[in-house]
Amino acid sequence: MIELFLSLCLTVQEPAVSVQPLQFSVTHDGGAGESIDGRLFIMLTKGKLPLIGGPNWFNAEPFFALDVEDWDANTPLVVGESADAMEPMNSLQRGEWKAVAVFRKQNDRARIAVQGGLYGDPVVFEGSGADAGTVELTICKPVPEREWALHKNLRLEEKRSALLSDFYGRDVKHGACVIVPDDHDPSREEPYPVLYWIGGFGSDHYGGRFMKMMFTASDYDDQICRVILNAQAYTGHHVFADSANNGPRMTALLEEWIPYLEETYNLGGCEENRFLAGHSSGGWAAMWLQVNNPDMFGGAWVLAPDPLDFHYFRSCDLYAEGANMYVDEEGTKKPIARRGTTPILFATDFVAMDDVLKDGGQISSSEAVFSPKGEDGRPVTMFDRETGAVIPEVVEYWKQYDIRTYLEDNWETVSPKLAGKLNIIAGGADTFYHEEAVIQLDKYFKTKEFDAMVRVIENGDHGSVFRTTVIREIDDYIAQKLDLPNIQNKTAKPKDD
Repeated sequence: MIELFLSLCLTVQEPAVSVQPLQFSVTHDGGAGESIDGRLFIMLTKGKLPLIGGPNWFNAEPFFALDVEDWDANTPLVVGESADAMEPMNSLQRGEWKAVAVFRKQNDRARIAVQGGLYGDPVVFEGSGADAGTVELTICKPVPEREWALHKNLRLEEKRSALLSDFYGRDVKHGACVIVPDDHDPSREEPYPVLYWIGGFGSDHYGGRFMKMMFTASDYDDQICRVILNAQAYTGHHVFADSANNGPRMTALLEEWIPYLEETYNLGGCEENRFLAGHSSGGWAAMWLQVNNPDMFGGAWVLAPDPLDFHYFRSCDLYAEGANMYVDEEGTKKPIARRGTTPILFATDFVAMDDVLKDGGQISSSEAVFSPKGEDGRPVTMFDRETGAVIPEVVEYWKQYDIRTYLEDNWETVSPKLAGKLNIIAGGADTFYHEEAVIQLDKYFKTKEFDAMVRVIENGDHGSVFRTTVIREIDDYIAQKLDLPNIQNKTAKPKDD
C-alpha cells in the first residue's frame, strides 16, 4: 500500500515546463496582394521602436530575414534558425525585446520599408534565443507613399525609362528634382547653366528640398539651375555606371534623361554649360561620368568619393596577392569605419549585417555595380564570405570600373579633354578610409603636371567636405568658367554646417 501511495503521488506532480527556442510566426493580411513575393525582415530592439527602414550601421541590433514566394494571406510563416542573421537566432541575448515584421517588395529603392511593402505593430517578448519560444507577428500596414509638398523653386520629375524598363522587364523610372531660380523662364533664348548633383548612399531626388537650402548660400543661386538626380536602385546606389546587374544606367542618363530635362527646363545644351557634382557614392558617380564623357560635361566636383582606386578599397588592396577583406597579413581584423583615428566598425561585422540585407547593402551595392551576373542571376560575390579571401577572377572583372586604372590606360586620349575639369576634395581621416585613393591619385596627377584641383582636409571626416563653403566654391567655379555676373553679392560667407 505504501508503494502504491508513493506511486500515485509521483504521477500527480506538475510536469516540467517545456523550453522552446526563439522563432517567429508571421502572417500578413493580403494588403499587398493575396499572395506576395519579396523579402521578409524581423527587426529587433531593446530601445523604443525597431528601425523598419534598415539597421543602424554603427550600432546594428539583431535582425533576421528570408525571401518569400507565393506567401498566401493569413498563412503563418515560421522564421527560425534557417533565417539569414548576423548571428544565429539561438544566440540572442536574454532581455526584453521589441520585434517588428517588415515585408519588402522589390522596387527601385534600397530601403527595407518602401512603398508597396507592409509592416506591423511591435510586439514585446522576453527571453533569449534559447528559450523565448514562438513570437507571433502580423504585418497589416501598407508602407505609405512618399509625400512631396509643392515649392516655387522645386520640380519633381519622374519618367519611365525605355532602356531600363527593357532591361528589367518591368517599368523603371528616372527621377530628379529640378531646382530653378525664382524667375526661371524655360522659353528664354539662352539655356541656363546646370549642375547635376548626385547624392550619397541612401539619398535620392527627394533630397532636393535640403539641397535647395544648401545652394541658397551661393552668389549665383538665381543664375544656375541644379538637378538632383536619383541614383537609387533595389540593389543600392547604381552610381550611373552601365553594369551587368543594374543595366544601362549611364547610357539611359545620357541618352534619355538629360535630354528630356534640358529640353523641358531649357538647361545645359552643351559641354561648357553642363557640370557635375556629388558626395560619397555620388562623388564616385560624378567622377565616373566626367572621365567617361569628357566632351559631355564641363567639370566635376568630386566630394569624399567612394574608392577611385581599388588598391584602396576601404582598408583592402584588392590587387594584392592573398588579399583579404576581413584580416591583414598578421590576422588582425580590418576596420571599415572609424571616428578620428579610432576604428568603430570592422569588416567582418559590417559584412554580416550587409548580407542579411542582401540587396541594398553597401557591399552588395558595389558587387551589383562591379561584378558580373552569376548563373543564379545574382551579382557574383567579390570575396569569400566565410574567410574574407578576395577572388582574383572577380577583381579582374571589377578592374574595368577602377577609375585610376582607366585614367592611366587612356591618359594620352582623355587627359587633354579633362584638364581643368576635375576637382576632388576628401577628408584626411575619412570615416570609411576613402582618402588614400584620392591622395595617391593626386600624386599621379602631379607626376603628369596635370591641371586638377585635389584637396585633402586635415583630420576631416567623410562629411567634412559637404558644407556651404564648398557649395559656394562649386558655383564660383561655374561662374568663372561662364563669366557670370555676381549680382547677388553675398559678401558675408555663411557659417559651415
